[in-house]
Amino acid sequence: MNGDGTQSEPIQDQHSQSDEDKVAGILAQEEADLAGHSEPQVLDALRERFADAGHTVSEEALHEHARRIAGLDPNDFSSKTR
Repeated sequence: MNGDGTQSEPIQDQHSQSDEDKVAGILAQEEADLAGHSEPQVLDALRERFADAGHTVSEEALHEHARRIAGLDPNDFSSKTR
């Protein structure tokens, strides 16, 4: 805030979340978006989302999540984006 009470810069971290919460949120969103898609497609999306969020996830964990998400039954949204 400036001395005159106006905001001149972005407000950071309004809703602080733990790293575990952030990872869980990314996984929940990818499950909703990509349930039933091919494992390579899910794996690419997970890598991109975690990189964008600045999280390092092991290749083993990425493959496990991709396999699990690819094996889920598609929902109304994920079946439209195949």
